[in-house]
Amino acid sequence: METNEIPLCSLASYAVLRRTNSCSPAAIWTVCKTFHLPDYLQKLSNSSVLEHFTDVNSIPGTTGPGIPTVIRLALTTKYGGVNTNATSSYGAAVAVSRLETECKWDPRSSNFVHPECIKQFNFTRKPRPFNIADYYHEIDIVIPTIRDLDFLEHWKPFFQHFHLIIIQDGDPNQVLQIPKWADFELYNRWDIDYILGQNQSWIISSQDASIRNFGFLVSNKTFVYTIDDDCFPAQTPYGVKIDALLRHIQNLITNSTPYFFNTLYDPYREGSDFVRGYPFSLRRGVPTAISHGIWLNAPDYDAPTQLLKIDERNTHFADMTITVPAGVLYPMCSMNVAFNRKLIGVAFMQGLMGSNMPWGRYDDMFAGWASKVVADHLGLGVKTGAPYIEHHKASNPFVNLKKEYMGFFWQEDIIAFFQQVRFPSSMKTPEDCYLELAKMIRSQLTHLHPYFDRLAEAMEIWVRLWNQAQKGTLRFQPSRRSRSDISTNTYAVFTICRNEKGYLPIWLRYYRRHFADKDIYILDNDSNDGSTSNLTVNVNRVSSEKYFDHMWLVQTVQNMARNLFERGYKYILFCEIDEMVVPDPLKYPLGLMDYIKKAKEEVIRVNPYRIVHNNTLELKLNLSKPIMPQRRYWVKDNGDKDLVMIHLQRMDHDFYMERAAWKSKQNFKMEDLQRSWGTQHVLHGEKAEEWFFSVSGIVSEIPRQFRSASLF
Repeated sequence: METNEIPLCSLASYAVLRRTNSCSPAAIWTVCKTFHLPDYLQKLSNSSVLEHFTDVNSIPGTTGPGIPTVIRLALTTKYGGVNTNATSSYGAAVAVSRLETECKWDPRSSNFVHPECIKQFNFTRKPRPFNIADYYHEIDIVIPTIRDLDFLEHWKPFFQHFHLIIIQDGDPNQVLQIPKWADFELYNRWDIDYILGQNQSWIISSQDASIRNFGFLVSNKTFVYTIDDDCFPAQTPYGVKIDALLRHIQNLITNSTPYFFNTLYDPYREGSDFVRGYPFSLRRGVPTAISHGIWLNAPDYDAPTQLLKIDERNTHFADMTITVPAGVLYPMCSMNVAFNRKLIGVAFMQGLMGSNMPWGRYDDMFAGWASKVVADHLGLGVKTGAPYIEHHKASNPFVNLKKEYMGFFWQEDIIAFFQQVRFPSSMKTPEDCYLELAKMIRSQLTHLHPYFDRLAEAMEIWVRLWNQAQKGTLRFQPSRRSRSDISTNTYAVFTICRNEKGYLPIWLRYYRRHFADKDIYILDNDSNDGSTSNLTVNVNRVSSEKYFDHMWLVQTVQNMARNLFERGYKYILFCEIDEMVVPDPLKYPLGLMDYIKKAKEEVIRVNPYRIVHNNTLELKLNLSKPIMPQRRYWVKDNGDKDLVMIHLQRMDHDFYMERAAWKSKQNFKMEDLQRSWGTQHVLHGEKAEEWFFSVSGIVSEIPRQFRSASLF
């Protein structure tokens, strides 16, 4: 092999082989052959892919992947057809000329004489209206600090409607001054040690900005924005202050394009689009996991660059955002970054740095590398560029040199390591990927320093704590808090239950992905099994003498809904403890809130599907694992085709029979049973088994997008 024929993977291979002084092209090629191309390089688009697309505006405001198919259909059926075998002329020339005659082009105005003609293609741009107020209760702002937070006064116009999670580093005895308008909760080192315990709290760094990790653990919102306390709103060249948080959310709710670079930058931004030559089959993009912003004034340089350019300040304002290509790493700075906690959260842990660690200032670099390889594997996007903030305080380059010194050398090997990371296709969640990454770090980087074994252990503990936090079994009690009035909230969900140790954790696990704990309400009908104890959501005690009383249930639910509306909520979802309302993940990748915000109807009837257990083909349900990947069949009822209500009553035979035996012993209202209300609740034994298998309707396979572990 000639030297200039070395494949692209040789860059990573070289870093691996250089320690063995075996850097010949042949040696590099041997290593390269062991690398596995990621899925996105194996699934190159081709013309046949376009046959599956019919949507012209699948992403509002852009030219969708269905456009070629729509144009071909029109030219073929209405304008005389296309000669696909033409070799010396344009095969579509005749048909397009007829289309042009009908629409007529005016070269003087660069527009159509008959614009209604072109409407047949449904090319009309449909940008989604954006209102940051819709996200007031879907965003947490995490701020690590050692000083008074007077810098927040500069952010008041942009932050005053959002909840702040403040993580105080340094002396816990110091009482930080926080603006009175702020809605916040504050945790210090004592809180962290108490909540996590001394045997686990060491994974949260001290005397380092990566202490912000604890704020990520506390949050239960969809989006998290983290910013440093020496950052201020930047201004455009016209003197307009930039709402960085708003721009980050716009980045996160629009898709990314990691598989093909668009030279007009972010095609989903207003005023932009896909340029000529961009594959139509890739125009849907992928959900965005991370929005990485940059800074004006004091640049985020490493110590040697600081020493060389001590007076340099960044004054270049380029209002653009790009997607970091798949398979490419980037240096992330956490002073101005936002992420979708539900898509990538657990993989966004900042590296173990600070007190008693051998290096520093690589905490956010590590988080960037780790989250990027996980995002690539899961088919998620990362954006970088705008929005800008203004970074006021350049740090001491000599202090930075002390912290970074080992990193100058380690980073070459670490980056080479991350460039080679490939996860098994069986890994479908960020948790799975992050645990696997910890194993890789332990086996492949500990030769650099024993620190990396400790880092791997911290990652494993982090995943365990993250899962406990998501389930609500890890309780957070801040040292200080100041809550805004609940009347500003928009969305709430509630259910009613009694002694539901099986269903309640599943219900909470799903709805916590879309609602804050303070907007989740459990009507507890005299539970005595401990299932509703020590929950961080709202638990309202109600009491019914009977286990099932239809009219009491209707009245109780109506009263609760009325009460929530009176408290200021605008949208309320009620569902029973075994019901999960799920919008089509292909159309609404951000989930339930995304569907609600786009809905036009005041009242929506869901499309119910009853999960059924084929106990001859499917194993007994493991309740400690996600439910949907374990079941393959459901039965359909009628409703909105995009909003599915998944009913779990028949999800597992043994689970149902055990629950039926308990329910049949409860106290029922005879009037209801005489009216055939709730008669299924009294069944037990053979009658219950007969009812379990008496499935009415057509049983069909559950579509793949609904059998995802990321749902519940």
